[in-house]
Amino acid sequence: MWSISTTWRSPLMQSDKTFIHSLESRRFFIRTGSTDFRWGIDMLAACAVATNSDAALSGAVFVFCSKSRNQLRFLFWEGNGWWLLTRKILTHRYIWPQQNDDKISREALFEQVRSLAADPGEYRTKALRACSQLS
Repeated sequence: MWSISTTWRSPLMQSDKTFIHSLESRRFFIRTGSTDFRWGIDMLAACAVATNSDAALSGAVFVFCSKSRNQLRFLFWEGNGWWLLTRKILTHRYIWPQQNDDKISREALFEQVRSLAADPGEYRTKALRACSQLS
């Protein structure tokens, strides 16, 4: 049985910001190529720590994309545990580099991810506009 508490607030939540807005100021590490989304939180955390253990344990956000490019996973450390957030879009696909030297610019990719973290409701419009400019 589930119980709902309206008084609990994560330390990441500030009175003037939502949980997602708290991700805006963090460092982002984007894993190129597709990630096996059968991997759970432990395997993704091991991947993040292997990439940069200092950043992983200081709250950086590690972003993974599914093979079908319609899902993103955001992994980050808070206090004494990992958060794993999944975002799935029902139409269209994320533009995602397959290798570090792919033609999509670093800035465009980070803008796509930061737009999602800043305002998920506006993300689709911004992403579609950015996609049309890149192709």
